[in-house]
Amino acid sequence: IQMSIIWTGLVGAATAFSGAVIYANLPTRWTLGHVIPTVVHLQKSKLIKIDKEDSIDRKQLITGEEFLSKPSMVMAVRRPGCILCRREAAHLSELKGLLDQAGVRLVAVTHQTKGVDEFKPYFKGDIYLDTERTFYGPNERWLPVWMGMLRPGLYTSVSASKKEGLVGNLEGEGRLLGGVFFVDGQEMVWSHLEKEWGDKADVEEARRAIQKYMNDKKKQ
Repeated sequence: IQMSIIWTGLVGAATAFSGAVIYANLPTRWTLGHVIPTVVHLQKSKLIKIDKEDSIDRKQLITGEEFLSKPSMVMAVRRPGCILCRREAAHLSELKGLLDQAGVRLVAVTHQTKGVDEFKPYFKGDIYLDTERTFYGPNERWLPVWMGMLRPGLYTSVSASKKEGLVGNLEGEGRLLGGVFFVDGQEMVWSHLEKEWGDKADVEEARRAIQKYMNDKKKQ
């Protein structure tokens, strides 16, 4: 009888674990949502430029409308200390020359200041504190730790980051998923919503969006 109870318990545990793995790997657009913010929403943000993470001047607050007054490609950073976020920042920075040609600035926002100083060498643009996490909405997508850890893509991305010589740490809040937004005026030209930890924007897709943007501008 005892062996039967043990066996039943093991089967139950295995079934529960299998169910958790399956659920964790469902598309996060189903489990967490996938609402791309409108430009109007982003313009409601309140931001502060971060020169140094330990000396934020909250009197220098600017509105999202002012922040987006020029064509911008904005990276909403999930966690500055994260090796995966640093990898995305480095890859997006490869587009800096093309963005300059297009008259588009490369900037980043973060919902936390911890780790920004060490993040800066990976990113070729200014970094701002999103005081109300507007760029992470309108529906914030928080990926639970257990779900994130059960997704194979995490380990593939970490391995790729280490092969590129990147380093990171585990400090700060890393559950709130970010994204990348290419905004011009009232138009969302191109966007990427992070689906899991390490789901970086496709740089070649972003490059094509920039080139199309430049071609469209020439036709005007």
